[in-house]
Amino acid sequence: MGIVREQAVKNSIISYAGVVLGYINIIILFPAFFTTEQFGLIQLLVQISFIYSQLSAVGLITGINRYFPYFKTDDKKHNEFLSYVLFLSTSGFIITSILYFVFRGPIIGAYIDNSKLFTDYFYTLLPLAFFSLLFNILEALVRVVFKTVFATLLKEVVLRLLTIVGIILYISKIFSFEYFIYYYVATYLIVSMLLFFQFVHSREYVLKISFLKIKLEKLLDILKYGIYNLLAGAAMFVGQKIDIIMIGSMIGLSIVGVYSLYLYIASIIYIPMKAMSRISVPIVANAWKENDIPKIIDIYNKTSLIQLIIGLLLYVGVIINKHNLFLLLKKPEYTDNFGIFYFVGIAILLDVSVGLNSEIIAASSKYKVDAYANIVLFVTSIIMNLIFIPIWGGIGAAAALIITFFVFNLIKSLYLLIKYKMNPVSSRQFVAVIIAVICYFIGDNIPIINNLYLDIFVRSSITSIIFLALVYFTKISVEINQRVVIYKDYFFNKVFIRKK
Repeated sequence: MGIVREQAVKNSIISYAGVVLGYINIIILFPAFFTTEQFGLIQLLVQISFIYSQLSAVGLITGINRYFPYFKTDDKKHNEFLSYVLFLSTSGFIITSILYFVFRGPIIGAYIDNSKLFTDYFYTLLPLAFFSLLFNILEALVRVVFKTVFATLLKEVVLRLLTIVGIILYISKIFSFEYFIYYYVATYLIVSMLLFFQFVHSREYVLKISFLKIKLEKLLDILKYGIYNLLAGAAMFVGQKIDIIMIGSMIGLSIVGVYSLYLYIASIIYIPMKAMSRISVPIVANAWKENDIPKIIDIYNKTSLIQLIIGLLLYVGVIINKHNLFLLLKKPEYTDNFGIFYFVGIAILLDVSVGLNSEIIAASSKYKVDAYANIVLFVTSIIMNLIFIPIWGGIGAAAALIITFFVFNLIKSLYLLIKYKMNPVSSRQFVAVIIAVICYFIGDNIPIINNLYLDIFVRSSITSIIFLALVYFTKISVEINQRVVIYKDYFFNKVFIRKK
């Protein structure tokens, strides 16, 4: 866990810095200076382009994690691994783009009534998807050589700083909304180019591409794995994003904007999981190669519990500060739909509480199971959204997310339990939930301070201190207790001993 902990901490710090910048963008700037429809359009473009890029990748994002250990060589040529990656990703983007044009009519028809603004930017999705694909492939390539921090910095911080610049230009009327959209697309190109420079500078790969040296047997092996991951990825990513896509088609861009805002706020719960998975996945892949099951179980158990503990603290923190959030959002479209956060937050807590189950299965020889589970997610998501969106709107989509994530994670967790005796759930998770409930009641009953930011600071600080103290003294996480001791000793040595 040493490498995992070190880079996960750095990634977490950067990710939380990104949360602050995202907070400025999504909680302050977008609601204040853009209509909910304009914000909904931006979010819809991002979500669809994300799916577009995942389809184009042909399952390579997880495929790179799985196959790189088998291609890796000391001469950095890695048996022409880059040639395989470039060939498959380029072919995937071309095929996906052809399909996008072929189905142009049905796509526009689905949005023309409730989200006409989206149809005006139909072709903007192509460059946005391509730049997203480029970044995702490069990120996967640097991740397998344990160079994760700079990619996280670009995605979480630099991209959001560039967005803030664009918003300022829009506010200053230097950009029209149309040119802001084009600028927003260009920011993805900028971060991709910066990551490419780091990729080259790392000297972990020899940049020599030769399609003629590609071996058909290996290509078919990667492609076979990629097709299963394409099914898994398409099902998973479409399943996770289908709520926003269906809201845009069935209700309109305004609710897309509201739903996306609360989904973003709830997504801070995912930050520890993302930070840990970036560095854990290559280690899990190597552990499968060496058949080191105990190592995988250890990572699975520790990451699951830590993710749930931090996720619960963040979830409670948002709820006890909802009155402050309303003062920032102001528009009734946002304040009247806070219930969306309750449901979306619970769904994400369900997802993080079982940790890296998808990543563990995808990196194993039984990767097909992950594909099947994701198909279940896809089907369940569509059915649940078709049932609940017409009844409850945005809250219905959030309720559908809870059911979808529960079914999805139940299948994978039961498989790992039955097949490999891996079970990250124990009484410690139950204790963590009890602690969260106690801290909610404490934080919610702290008297309101008239200064918004002072109230947030005091309320959040008191609640966090009590939460972490209860976690420490109940000893539910060895990892967290060890980190507390390390930080306590570091602080004592730096402050008290140095003074003497």
